[in-house]
Amino acid sequence: MLRSIIGKRSIHTVPKLPNFNVLSNKGIPPVLSTKGFNTVWTQYQTYLCDKLTMATAGTSLESYYPFHIVLNTAKKSFQSHIFNLASATHNNHLFIENILPVETHTETGSVIENKPSELFLNRIEQSFGKNWNTLKEDIVNDVDNKLLGQGWFCLVENAQKQLQILYLQNNGTPYYFGRNQLFDLNNVINIDEFSYLKKIKELVNNKDANVKDWTLPIVMVNLWDHAYLEDYGVSKKKDYMRNVLNNLNWNVVNKRLYS
Repeated sequence: MLRSIIGKRSIHTVPKLPNFNVLSNKGIPPVLSTKGFNTVWTQYQTYLCDKLTMATAGTSLESYYPFHIVLNTAKKSFQSHIFNLASATHNNHLFIENILPVETHTETGSVIENKPSELFLNRIEQSFGKNWNTLKEDIVNDVDNKLLGQGWFCLVENAQKQLQILYLQNNGTPYYFGRNQLFDLNNVINIDEFSYLKKIKELVNNKDANVKDWTLPIVMVNLWDHAYLEDYGVSKKKDYMRNVLNNLNWNVVNKRLYS
C-alpha cells in the first residue's frame, strides 16, 4: 500500500483548479486575461512541476508535496535548486488560489458576499495601525521600490498572531526565516539590512537558539515579470498589484487566517 501511494506522488502534476475550462477561456478578470492566466498558471506551473519531477526523481523527495519539499530542503544549501523549484511551485499555487473568481450566487439565488472577515480587518488595524484600504494603497505605492527584481509579495501571520508584510526575493519562502530572502544581495545593502542578515546567520548557526518560526502566508502575490508583463506591460506593476489586492478571493484568504 505504501509503495502504491509513493508511486502516485512520484510525478508532480499541476493542481486541478475549480472551473478550469472557464478560466482557460476567460482568464481571471480583471486581474489576468486569458493569455495572462495561460502564462502564469498553465505554462509556468506545468514547467515548475516538470522540473521538480526531474529534480526529485529517484529520491525520497519525489513522494512529497511541494510544501513538504520546501520544509525539508530550506536548511540544506546543497539542495537549493530543489528548494527553489518547490518554493516557486507552492507560492504560485497560493497566488492563483487567492485570486480565483468568487461564485457570488448560490443555486437558490441568494447572494454570497466576497469581503474580508472582521477578524482579518481587526488584525490589520492591530498590526499596522491603519485600515485595509489605506494599507493596500501603501503596498501598491511601495511595490516598485521594495522589490526591483523577481519575487513575491506575502502578507503573513506570525506566532504572535500579528500580520506582517514580506517581499521575498526570487523564490524565498515565508515558512522559514533563514530562507525568507528579504534582500536582493546583487545590490548594495545598508547597515540595517547587514545587521539583520548578521542576526539571521547567528540564529541559523546556533543550534540552541529558541526561534519560534511559525509564519503562515495569508495573501501571496506573484511579482515575477511573467506574471504581469502580458497584461500590464513593463511600467504598470502598480496597476497589477492594485487589481490583485482589490480582487482577492476572500473565501480563501479568510480561511488562511488562524482564529
